[in-house]
Amino acid sequence: LLQQQGGIGELRLLAPALKRLAAQRIVLLQPVHAPQALAFAHWGLAPSQIVWLRTKHSADALWAAEQVLRSGCCGALLFWAQHARAESLRRLHLAAQQGETLFCMLRPLASSQDASPALLRLGLRPAAGGIELDFIKRRGPQREQPLFLPLQPSPVLFDRHAPLDRRTPVPTAARSVL
Repeated sequence: LLQQQGGIGELRLLAPALKRLAAQRIVLLQPVHAPQALAFAHWGLAPSQIVWLRTKHSADALWAAEQVLRSGCCGALLFWAQHARAESLRRLHLAAQQGETLFCMLRPLASSQDASPALLRLGLRPAAGGIELDFIKRRGPQREQPLFLPLQPSPVLFDRHAPLDRRTPVPTAARSVL
């Protein structure tokens, strides 16, 4: 996914796929914003399933992504990468093909000019009431027109007066590994 900026709805776009992995861990590697446990809980994902990884160096993040993909320990890996060389992309692509982990790499939209082994490349741009998806690379015929996807904000995130059920335990925050 090649995005104009982080936090434009990429997680809401992926939420239906992540819901199907509700029994498995989901790794967020180098996200541009801290994960919001309430949003994941609203999507039916226990915040304890979310593993948040941040590294100081991009080489460490690439290494971590490859290890997660090769180990098969998680249902999904979402990796926000600012820069990645072609050989790093090939290694990640091979590691993803060998396992069962859903792998989404989120990069800047400017990377659309760079070569990539990915079979599907989508450009994400914010639009009023949702996001626009540009099909940069896909199997089949080329699609010239962008696809508008409406993304409604979660009512749980904006209703400050929503009743709380204190009989159920409060969800734990997403874990962070530095």
